[in-house]
Amino acid sequence: MKKNIPTILLALALFTGCGGGASDTGDDPIGGDDTTIIATPDKKTVVKNKSGKTDGKYNLWEYIIPSTDTTNIFIETTGSETNSYKTTYTTSGDSVLEVSDYASNEKTTYTKKSDRITITFTKDGTQNGSYDLDLTADIGDVVTVEDSTCKLKKYHSTITIGNKNFKDTIEINCNGKPGYYAKGVGEVAQIEELSENGSRSIRVLSN
Repeated sequence: MKKNIPTILLALALFTGCGGGASDTGDDPIGGDDTTIIATPDKKTVVKNKSGKTDGKYNLWEYIIPSTDTTNIFIETTGSETNSYKTTYTTSGDSVLEVSDYASNEKTTYTKKSDRITITFTKDGTQNGSYDLDLTADIGDVVTVEDSTCKLKKYHSTITIGNKNFKDTIEINCNGKPGYYAKGVGEVAQIEELSENGSRSIRVLSN
């Protein structure tokens, strides 16, 4: 299942072309995070879903979103063209809402659960899909609960991207597209090679 939701920067990095683990409705499974009850005419069938990882070294909840309410300004450079836009994060307990002026009709909600992070997409007020991330991961792990191409590739104690320095940062790579997330800050950069003309698109946190 391929998602094209331009305002959701994390989704672009983690979920475009990942495949697997998507829900068209985004509804939580009946009976908890790891159990689905399927009603049939004569009985109920219980199906055990894959559990998320909870014993990894890196807690993804601490990296992929900011730890407090914040508005981040991003600079996107593609060839000689440069644009800027802001993304606002609003926290409420174990839920974080992300909205960007890149596409004001789209929203993303991150929800922390016992073994996973559920990321739900909304467009024009209607939910149009969701993905589950493992709550934690180790270097080399696929970071989604279901199989995907998205892996935790590296940890950087410090890294410089686009003349900006970031500390305590993890690198998640999906289909050759690296995304960078600093602890307590959230997304700080995305890099994409544009094969049609050989150029590169870089989005970097500027504040």
